[in-house]
Amino acid sequence: MEKSAVLDTQQSYHHGNLRQELVEKALDQLKQVGPDKVSLRALAREIGVSQTAPYRHFSDKNALLAAIAAQGYNELNRVTIKACGDCRDAPEKMIQAGLAYILFARQNPELYKLMFGPVIECPLEYPDLAEAGQASFQVILAICEEGVQAGLFTNQDASLIAHSTWAMVHGIASLWIDGMYQCTGRQHDDSLITDSLKLALHGVLKRDGD
Repeated sequence: MEKSAVLDTQQSYHHGNLRQELVEKALDQLKQVGPDKVSLRALAREIGVSQTAPYRHFSDKNALLAAIAAQGYNELNRVTIKACGDCRDAPEKMIQAGLAYILFARQNPELYKLMFGPVIECPLEYPDLAEAGQASFQVILAICEEGVQAGLFTNQDASLIAHSTWAMVHGIASLWIDGMYQCTGRQHDDSLITDSLKLALHGVLKRDGD
């Protein structure tokens, strides 16, 4: 057996979950240097496997970035669902889920940009990414469906309410992490987020006569 083959076998043995380790290390790289400088070869050196080992799990860098984004969506889903755990009704869930969503973006700006930006080519070609992304919208949609069914939200299509709410929450998150609130003097004012979410909620609450 050739030396490189022996090396690959030994290193695969010592890195039984190499795929996940690559994703975790790549996420660290992403946070530090951005997506352009994430490198499969550099990750292989850092982890201590052969240069070819990562390609058993990811065909190229784009596939690795897609896996990172999918993991990001899964974490976003987890924190938004958790934020709704003790809420009394759909309006409160909408506020808390929105706050959790924006906080996730603020704490993970590079990851958030990767998830929603144009860096990943042909994202729909990666089933795990597409599924995780859709699941993140389903969290918002479920809250809106609950609100409509309970008679708390306006009698509009729940999907329309969800898309409108998502657009506002995503817009706030994107503006915040891009530093666009600095020109308003409220970049350190967390009440801006809560007040904006309450304003969005006011637009979907059912009123007498609806």
